[in-house]
Amino acid sequence: MESVNIVDELRPLFNPTSVAVVGASNNSTKWGYTTFSNLANQYKGMIYAVNNRESEVQGHQAYTTLTDIPGNVDLAVIVVPAEIVAEVVTDCVSKRVKAAVIISAGFAETGSKGKAMQDEVLKIAQKGGIRLVGPNCMGMWSAPANLPAFMFPMKIEKGPLALISQGGNIGSAIVADSTARGIGYQQYVSCGCTADIQIEDYIEYAGLDDSVKVILVYIEGLNDGARFVEKVSAITRKKPVIVVKPGRTDAAARAISSHSGALSGTDSVYEAAFKKAGVLRVDTSTELLDVAIAFLRQPLPKGRNLVVTTPGGSYGVMAADACALRGLNMIDLPDRVMAEFNTMFPPRWSHGNPVDPAGDRDVVQYMKAPEILLKCDEVDALIFMGFGSFSGITSVFASGDKSWSFDDLKMDVTEIEKLALSALQILDSGDKIQIKGLLQSILNITLGPVLATKAEELDSFADVISTALTTEKMMERSFFINLRQVFRLIANGQTGEINMDTVVSLVEPIIDALLEKWIDDYGKPVITTTFTEGTVKISEAGFSPYPNSERAATVLAKLLEYAEYLDRQ
Repeated sequence: MESVNIVDELRPLFNPTSVAVVGASNNSTKWGYTTFSNLANQYKGMIYAVNNRESEVQGHQAYTTLTDIPGNVDLAVIVVPAEIVAEVVTDCVSKRVKAAVIISAGFAETGSKGKAMQDEVLKIAQKGGIRLVGPNCMGMWSAPANLPAFMFPMKIEKGPLALISQGGNIGSAIVADSTARGIGYQQYVSCGCTADIQIEDYIEYAGLDDSVKVILVYIEGLNDGARFVEKVSAITRKKPVIVVKPGRTDAAARAISSHSGALSGTDSVYEAAFKKAGVLRVDTSTELLDVAIAFLRQPLPKGRNLVVTTPGGSYGVMAADACALRGLNMIDLPDRVMAEFNTMFPPRWSHGNPVDPAGDRDVVQYMKAPEILLKCDEVDALIFMGFGSFSGITSVFASGDKSWSFDDLKMDVTEIEKLALSALQILDSGDKIQIKGLLQSILNITLGPVLATKAEELDSFADVISTALTTEKMMERSFFINLRQVFRLIANGQTGEINMDTVVSLVEPIIDALLEKWIDDYGKPVITTTFTEGTVKISEAGFSPYPNSERAATVLAKLLEYAEYLDRQ
């Protein structure tokens, strides 16, 4: 069924006014139980339970068939054995249901008999003008309708992404990873066997939704490659589409056939189709999310020339390998930059790219290096290693011993409390000049005792940070709420309640502020990494540090690939 207007056709699916769950159950061991409870607990429209053996399901009146429901039904979610799905879809036609999600399995993925049943269901649906998701899927989510039509409970946040996945488990894993990293979706569809609505239809729908910024896709096979290229090409000119497509080996191709009933096809054919359509192909679900998050905040690079800054030589060596293997150009540093770094760093610094200060304790100089590099026309992008997240740093180095305390200030307690009250008054005044001066004083007082930095250098750097922290964007974030709370504790003599988490909540935004400044000033991507592996939440400003150089290099390479695709259009 070719779409005339995909937005209008799929509106009953993504924004229904009423939903019926066919196969809704009181038995907690049945998928019909969790499918209905998910919707009953969150969906705000009319919801109906259909069960031919129960008069009531989870406190809701149950109807023997769909046709017994007195009101209109936009969307049917079907969780019954495959053998009776055709009968249910026939009822959907009689009830004038507009869309259906068939969670039931046992169709094309099982062989010729299942394929015949799937074809029968599709034929009935097409005669009734019903659009189908599935069969053999885990369900779907739509943020505008707050619609969790899933077969099992799953936490999912609203956000700027769309996800279409032919695999239910991998889709759920991507959603779980997204939630852990602090990002959400406008739409998520586990599309299963794609008997009716095709992957390119979902991409087209998401592409026409202005609230969706990046589209993520897990593909096992396509029914019409030419149609996919035609439709998706129109979307990739407006927003990135990122795809994971397994099937590079015979073993994977056989697994695909038994899983979703799709024909995986020759991998080289898919590779060519993706390039023609402007689709960015990645190898893993982790890369899928890494790259998607980068597109939300990073500008596109104008070329392949890259510099890496690293707080340790081993990081730099691995980064150089990772970048070169992905076609990025680790440039020689311009002579003028070499000369400037020679005055900043100790003689043992790396004297090249990656820029490694070789264990120099003067962190301020390392934090100044990115801006010096970004000013260079020869530099298209920067990987800033090791300081992507201060919380990562504290997890490595924080211990029971305090490296700094209020005793280090050598000030009377009463005087400190008075200063805290004065600071609160400045913050409440809203005067940006006074607030900037306050922040600069705080940075000088707190960083001075722990950094091996000359006073004039520290003062200059504190001025840069305080300027970055007092932009309109930063002033609207939680940093200033947390700062007020700290000063209230100090003013009330409750300094013992200022723990490491409190400190981190104030230190973390420094990286955000600097990244925003660098990106806004120079329009170049700055990809950050942490010290350690593990999941790092997206910052309040939308930045995501990556746990290692390989993932950072992959992200940058895909930003470049998309930039080059757009340049060819």
